[in-house]
Amino acid sequence: MSETVAKRHKVTKIIVSSPHIYKPVGPYSQAILVDHTLYISGVLGLDPQAKLVDGGAENEVRQALNNLKHVLEAGGSSLEAVVKTTILLGNIDDFKTVNEIYGQFFTRDCPARATFQVGKLPLGAAVEIEAIALSGDLTIAEAGPCPCSK
Repeated sequence: MSETVAKRHKVTKIIVSSPHIYKPVGPYSQAILVDHTLYISGVLGLDPQAKLVDGGAENEVRQALNNLKHVLEAGGSSLEAVVKTTILLGNIDDFKTVNEIYGQFFTRDCPARATFQVGKLPLGAAVEIEAIALSGDLTIAEAGPCPCSK
């Protein structure tokens, strides 16, 4: 890539972290902000001292979503600005419980989502949630079929 093109395409990668949740348990950042898009690493149901909360999937998902909320706020975002989540479950039988708690945090204009059962999660967790969100002044618009399909 020529020097002129490289300068024209300069981007900034901002490392985002919240002091209100545990420090990463591995070599990764809590979140990365690029332009107006915030990429949040998987969050677990850990307390600020990085200990898994008691109470199984129900309490873990509640704690994970509170942790997610803190990271979103640190990145200039919010739950309303989340566009995509991925939920990883240690046991797909927890899906209904996780869905009920998730619905208490995402009450309208819900993000796109995928949910998977995985073989094992870090620290023996029952739930891990990652997200992609917008950062900045948010406007939410509802549309029928995609206007670009005309």
